[in-house]
Order: sequence, then structure tokens, then C-alpha cells
Amino acid sequence: MIENHKTERNRFTRMNIGEAIVELLKEKEFDKIQVSEITKKAGVSRMTYYNYYETKEQVLKDYLHELVNEFVVESSNHPETGRMMSYEHIVFSLKFFDKYASFFLTLNKAGFYGMIINAMNEFMLENAGEEYDGSVYRLYCYTGALLNLFIKWEENRKDMSADEVGEIISGFYNSRTQEMTDSKNN
Repeated sequence: MIENHKTERNRFTRMNIGEAIVELLKEKEFDKIQVSEITKKAGVSRMTYYNYYETKEQVLKDYLHELVNEFVVESSNHPETGRMMSYEHIVFSLKFFDKYASFFLTLNKAGFYGMIINAMNEFMLENAGEEYDGSVYRLYCYTGALLNLFIKWEENRKDMSADEVGEIISGFYNSRTQEMTDSKNN
């Protein structure tokens, strides 16, 4: 249903609907949110809402999909983001998703961690290329670690800079990659 409505104007409307649900999630449980509350907060009619979505879950998935698409565009515009698991990629990812921290923390608190990780896994599978050395498990490990890292970093009120976190985590991945390479060569 959503795929037919990808113009920029429609994207703005869909994002408003998504943001309305996130704001309402801060006040009440997902199951108790009514479509009428969403449309009022988003400033759209019920007809507009139902033109795009059949369920509230579709709204959240669409919003998340748009954020992932934005991530792809921004990272492609910044080649310095480096390869996955690199310092540059980790720091870029933390800083990018920090702009949407409220969305991710609210969804996590509301019990939608699974929805977030599934969207990230799909993104990584579609965009990883050769960087995961053919191992889907390595890719899932990185994706899960990055999401968990981001959520805990935000929950801890960013007690370290993104650069400091990037150094720690990329150091771990780089040392592990070197160990794997050494093991294959022996």
C-alpha cells in the first residue's frame, strides 16, 4: 500500500503520521493509541491516514524504512564513513541515528526492538556487499552490536563521545579480524 505513495509531499505526510505515533507512545501504550489521536496530532484526516496505512505497525515500519533510506543517502554522500565495522562507520552511524534518538528509544521502550533490528538486518543484507566476507552471521553480529551499542549509549546520556565509542568498538572488530586472518594463514 505504501509503495504507491513515495513523492516528497507524501513522504512529509507519512513522516508526520510516524512522528505523531512516536509522540503518543511517550504518553501511552501502543495498543491504547487510537487512529483519531494519531490523525489529530499529525494534522491529517482519517482518510489520508487510511490512504497510506492499514495498521499502526505499518506506520512505524514505514517511518523506520524512511530513516534507513536517509542513512543510505547520507552515507553514500560521505565516502569517509568507511567500511562497515570501521571506526568511521561506527562514528557516522552513532551520529546519524543520534538525530533520531527519541524515535529509537521510544520504540525500544514500547517493546519494538524486534522491529528495529529486523529493519537494520534487512538494510545490512541489501547494502553490505562484500564487506561481511560472505558470512551472514558476521553481518548480524555487527548489526545487533551496533543497535545495542547505540541504544545503551543514548540511555547512558552519551557518557562518552561518539569518537571514543568508535575507537573502542572498531578496535575490538579490527583485533578480531586480525586474529581470524592470522588463524587462516597458519
